[in-house]
Amino acid sequence: MGRGRGARGPLSPSPPRGTMAAVVRSAGTVDDAGGGGGRGPAAPPAPASPPRGPRRDASMSLLQTLMTDTLDDGYAAATARARAAGRPAGGVRGSAVLVVGLLAVGLLLATAAVRQRDRERVGTGTALSAEVQERTAANDRLAGAVADLRQELAETRGRALALSGAGTVAAERLEGLEAVTGVGPVTGPGVVLTVDDAEAPEPEVGEEPVVGASDPGRVRDGDLQDVVNGLWRAGAEAVSIDGQRLTSLTAIRSAGEAVLVAYRPLTPPYEVAAVGDPAALEQRFLDSEAGLVLQALEDNYGIRSDLRREEELRLPGASGTTLRVAAAAGRGGDGGGS
Repeated sequence: MGRGRGARGPLSPSPPRGTMAAVVRSAGTVDDAGGGGGRGPAAPPAPASPPRGPRRDASMSLLQTLMTDTLDDGYAAATARARAAGRPAGGVRGSAVLVVGLLAVGLLLATAAVRQRDRERVGTGTALSAEVQERTAANDRLAGAVADLRQELAETRGRALALSGAGTVAAERLEGLEAVTGVGPVTGPGVVLTVDDAEAPEPEVGEEPVVGASDPGRVRDGDLQDVVNGLWRAGAEAVSIDGQRLTSLTAIRSAGEAVLVAYRPLTPPYEVAAVGDPAALEQRFLDSEAGLVLQALEDNYGIRSDLRREEELRLPGASGTTLRVAAAAGRGGDGGGS
């Protein structure tokens, strides 16, 4: 029996050898090339295909492919061809390039970090140096104001003491005590000794300076102490270093490479002024142990010095002094005070 037009019939058997296969024209009909183009009976319906399972996910297909079809064979074949041609294997060459690239990146990062630290260190040092200079200038201005006020006070006191004979005697005695203790200013002839560091040698070609090395040609605090003590022994009445008046309580110390006088940093050249008989001071100092040590420093380490006479010197009074009074035990109360 024939089926309706909308149904698909079964597939026709293969035609015998020597004839052309039937061409499907429409549902249910075929044209036989050997039958003169007549319409034959409808083909029997095709058997129903079995139901398809769930569609495989694309990612699962990719994973399955990677698990079953590895690329080891392809890599092995490419390596064998490269070795046969006399070229290094691509894997080795790639690994070497990777290592060199990583080393270059690491070197660049390390260089950048070191340069950044150097810039920060230079910036910090510059800021600290500027702050030190600013505060030193402020201290100098304050010290100048104190000196002016002391001068005004001394003049007012002198006028008051001159009103009586006893006051005049007391004023002369007070002036002498101030000169000896260093509280009051002193004017008179004397000598000026200038001490400076040795000249820095020119570095040789390709020579790098040694960081942190001690410079034997630098004037140290001990050298200035020897000079000052030698001038005192030579008969100096008053001594100052770079305008800083020295007393029995003044400290000459060092902080790093800086020399501190009365806890104020000074820079070379150092000018040591001494009030007294110029000729006697010069001769006695040069013949003293301090003069011989200074000459040895010049001969051995190149430290420079110059001693000259001055007809008029004015040394200021020491700043920041505290009046101290002492008495022997058992006299004047508890034996001392300040």
